[in-house]
Amino acid sequence: MLEIIENNASVTQRDLSEKTGLSLGMVNLLLKKFVKKGIVKLERLDGKSFRYILTPEGFKEKSKKTIDYIKRYYQKTLLIKQNIERIIRIYGRNRTYILFGKDREMKEIIEGILKELNVDYITENDINKIDKSKIILYWDIDNEEKMKDFNSKFLLGEIKEI
Repeated sequence: MLEIIENNASVTQRDLSEKTGLSLGMVNLLLKKFVKKGIVKLERLDGKSFRYILTPEGFKEKSKKTIDYIKRYYQKTLLIKQNIERIIRIYGRNRTYILFGKDREMKEIIEGILKELNVDYITENDINKIDKSKIILYWDIDNEEKMKDFNSKFLLGEIKEI
């Protein structure tokens, strides 16, 4: 919401609701909190219309959230790389690994790491098409139950069975 407000001072609560996927009531509640905390300033344009302005405190908060996101992203990337390197040490580089998961951002991170490590992989989104003799690298927790019948490794946590 802070980024949307920063980029468009004439944004309405309805616009914020549509762009964030939050309900109108939730947007209203959050804006009230932001105003109370001094992150956003309300400026009355006319009888019913307001303009939302990010305050210096709001810019600071937005920057802090961006930095926190980058830290989490970097930590996940390191964890994934360590897990992939451990898997390669055990199962070898001269094989094709199967990537399985829905989160596209994670998939891009994993593909980048595999390319950097010069490891072959294919992506498969249909569990029924996966050869049970292959090693599956997955990253979505909701896939954990599906992976029990396969030689699969969860890349965002401690690797079990190694």
